[in-house]
Amino acid sequence: MAVSSSKSKSAPLGLPLPVVSAWDPSATASGSIDPLGALRPFTALATTLLPGVTTITTRIRYLSWICAGLKLLDEIPDAPRGGRAGRRRRAHLLAWERLVALATGLHALEQGAQEHDAAWRQLRGVTYVRRAAREGALSARYNMLRNQGGAGGVGTYWVTLVAGELVEGVSGALTPRGEQLAEAFLQRRDTPPRGRLTRALMSDAMEFDRDELLRWGASAHLGGAEPFERGHLADALLEPQAHARMASAMRAASSTASEAGSFRRLSSSLADLGDPLSGALAACAAVVVEFEALHLELLVRFDQIRAADVQDWPVNLSALDAAAPDERLLILGESLAASLDKHAAGLPGHVAQAVRAFLLAVEPAFRASTRAGLVRALVGHHQRVQSGKHDASRQPKMPWIELLGDKVIISPRYALAEPPERSGADAFTHPYRIEQFQGMLEEAGVWEVTG
Repeated sequence: MAVSSSKSKSAPLGLPLPVVSAWDPSATASGSIDPLGALRPFTALATTLLPGVTTITTRIRYLSWICAGLKLLDEIPDAPRGGRAGRRRRAHLLAWERLVALATGLHALEQGAQEHDAAWRQLRGVTYVRRAAREGALSARYNMLRNQGGAGGVGTYWVTLVAGELVEGVSGALTPRGEQLAEAFLQRRDTPPRGRLTRALMSDAMEFDRDELLRWGASAHLGGAEPFERGHLADALLEPQAHARMASAMRAASSTASEAGSFRRLSSSLADLGDPLSGALAACAAVVVEFEALHLELLVRFDQIRAADVQDWPVNLSALDAAAPDERLLILGESLAASLDKHAAGLPGHVAQAVRAFLLAVEPAFRASTRAGLVRALVGHHQRVQSGKHDASRQPKMPWIELLGDKVIISPRYALAEPPERSGADAFTHPYRIEQFQGMLEEAGVWEVTG
């Protein structure tokens, strides 16, 4: 695989915080965010198309500073290593994460960042970093995130590190490629002396001079990678063969958005590559279009039920005019079934199984011929989906809507004040991560991929 990188274009500075990437607003939504059980097929499709990329892995330079922290950890005599030490090694990096975040946070303040600036918003942990920087913290001894190990940069980007063959997943050991990337980060000008950084991993009380942290933050921020380091980042990002194929097809088809037109072009471009892996990815992209169309239409009907007048409680099925079945729903269900049959030879088994299970579960709804039949099928399916989930106390989650004879009970908590507006015909209900992947490709300076 050959990669050519731009020598002049650098990633935008923004204002830089290695705290974790884009905040997902759905993570704070009350109750379930998957009322119709579409998460399993979505996950199977998305992780097949872009393994190692998620909706919150958006900034490629996280890989550099995590590798750098692991490299420093290897220079501590008693640090965990070998066997199944990966989890313990990740835990040892939390102080390192806080230290890098503090340095870059100080730099952001020095550059005049305000609370309303985009760089300070939609970042998990940013409030803690901003407070620590303003209160004069000079060490990693401050709180950043309630669950830093899981929600911070280390936990979020670990799968990307492993997919890019920078880190061994079980042992947490750096590969030769990971060591090269670590050195590219640590050898930058104005990086504090290596021995002092190593001691900071051993004790989060290790203090630095403020000017020292400011100088380091000016080069350690998420947009600060130089061409040599970006080359290593590009190699890691394109190491998974699926990533290389997707990058090539995305550029050829100008497909960088999670929407139907983009995915139709992407499927065609992948098929043109002609190899078995590209064929499997093409099949996935084609099935995504039909899966999303059916899921969206079912969600519209479900939300129309939620928008019924809850003052008349319970709600009679006869009052749910907006949820009446029509030919469109049946066509969408049959289109997904036809797409699964058409692409059966190329579709990975676990993907086909997950999508077919969803199709079978919602078939009574899209084949219903009466309003009562549609409501019963859709609400009954929703109740079964909810009963398979558990809340924090390990109790089954309550349904948003329940059947009661010829009536439905809509939980006031999940009732809608008015019927939802229908999205455009090309809209997807899930982001398929190609936006995040495209952004990381740009930050890594990748222009052409062949092979």
